[in-house]
Amino acid sequence: MKGVFMATNRRDIIRLLLEGVSQNDVCSALHCSKRTVSGCAKAIKEHDINQEMLADLAEDDIRQLFFAAPDARRDIYVEPDFEYVLSELSKPGVTRKLLWHEYSNTTTDGTKKLYQYAQFCERLTAWAAHTKATMRLDHRPAHVCHVDWAGDTLSICDRITGVTDKAYFFVACLPYSGYLFAHAYADTCQRSWLDGHRRAFEFFGGVPTVLVPDNCKTAIDRANIYLTEINATYYEFAEHYGCAIVPARVRRPRDKAAVEGGVNLIERWILAPLRNETFFSLGELDEAVESLLDALNERPFQQRTGSRRSIFTADEQDLLKALPSHRFEICEWRVAKIGHNYHARVDKQNYSVDYHLIGKKLDVRLSDSQIRLYNDGELIASHPRLYGRMGQYSTIEEHMPPNHRYHLSSYSPERFERWAASIGVNTAAVIDRVLASHVIVEQAFVPAANILGLAKGGRAELLERACERIVELGNIGSYTQIKNIMAAMKKTDDVAKGIPVEAVSDGIGNTGRTRGADYYRRGGVGNGQ
Repeated sequence: MKGVFMATNRRDIIRLLLEGVSQNDVCSALHCSKRTVSGCAKAIKEHDINQEMLADLAEDDIRQLFFAAPDARRDIYVEPDFEYVLSELSKPGVTRKLLWHEYSNTTTDGTKKLYQYAQFCERLTAWAAHTKATMRLDHRPAHVCHVDWAGDTLSICDRITGVTDKAYFFVACLPYSGYLFAHAYADTCQRSWLDGHRRAFEFFGGVPTVLVPDNCKTAIDRANIYLTEINATYYEFAEHYGCAIVPARVRRPRDKAAVEGGVNLIERWILAPLRNETFFSLGELDEAVESLLDALNERPFQQRTGSRRSIFTADEQDLLKALPSHRFEICEWRVAKIGHNYHARVDKQNYSVDYHLIGKKLDVRLSDSQIRLYNDGELIASHPRLYGRMGQYSTIEEHMPPNHRYHLSSYSPERFERWAASIGVNTAAVIDRVLASHVIVEQAFVPAANILGLAKGGRAELLERACERIVELGNIGSYTQIKNIMAAMKKTDDVAKGIPVEAVSDGIGNTGRTRGADYYRRGGVGNGQ
């Protein structure tokens, strides 16, 4: 499950539109067409839908909202002079809202309509994109949070060895107020990426509506001008906190200008002053960063009144969404094939699923405390995560075949006993010990099959001799132990047959390169005598 292709869901589209997310951002977040989003926006206006009504609507009711015939009226709106609008936006204090009010006072002959504010903004954005022009964005409070890694790093010094390691900085910025957050990490892996988001939300005291990350690997599995595939774990994180992810477009730095400016401020006012300081832990570094960050957020603006903190506190803090009751538990995804013992092997531990799923490949979600297994998106089993000794089993009794119906699986104790007996008495004795060494006999199927597989390639007689040695030692016998005994016996046999030691293979890729003990004896070959 490398990434999440978000299917079109009209309920999610309507929910985001009601929360104030723009149609373009909804298209990017949910990977749906502009036509679908536009239809949802039209349905909201025609049916006067609000959050309470949406919660009461069933899926069939939502589907019925989109049966209306398309509006055939075209070219009935007065087009604004977007070139003039764009030039006016560059002037101090001029906003799109002000320009829309001026546009709405335009007199018409009654045959054409005027755009509403949302349509006015959409048309302006489309025109600017079409002409490759840039414009000053009028950010809404608590709506967007830009996130990125700072390019500059500092060093952490080990007190004992003196070795230094890099410290990387996660940066989050609320573009409306410019309020900044920064935290140091030892790496830029996904666990650090998500922890940085969690700390930023707790620092802000709430959650913004939209996250705008760069196209880094911890956020995006694949990104180009045609497709953006959001990382599965990152998408789960956003769902947990109730926000949408709208990555910046590839090679469009202006999409994240706020965080780029914030990163520059962090590097100039925090990292640069600390460049000659020596820190022995991330905790020490974060304490120094925190004091400088507070000073940066308190510093008055040069071209506007107030500071980042004062504007955030006055206009933005109360509009953030509430934090969830519990923190997101960071997880990762794997794929595991179910063995004949109806267990999935994950990180060298074994977790049971229903025996009907033997041979299937399942998606596995790993968190610090739990393992969850999914089949085509459906949760199949959940287990506490096992730690410590390798090879442990977590088995749910309901997953086992009723009354141990071994014929449902191609493996059974009787099959292994017959297979071992066909090789020899000692092999049968070792397999009996392996089967008896597990409380749940099915857990011995894989090791038994591995041991018996050593007889392939005409090595049945060699396996029987190795098992005889295991019986003499009184051991249960493992695959690795028996394989090593077989290798040693084969080597002895080859030497007895006169095969040079250099030509003997130890099975580890050293064929023909073993010099032998004679090489190092005094007076032997290689000593010039």
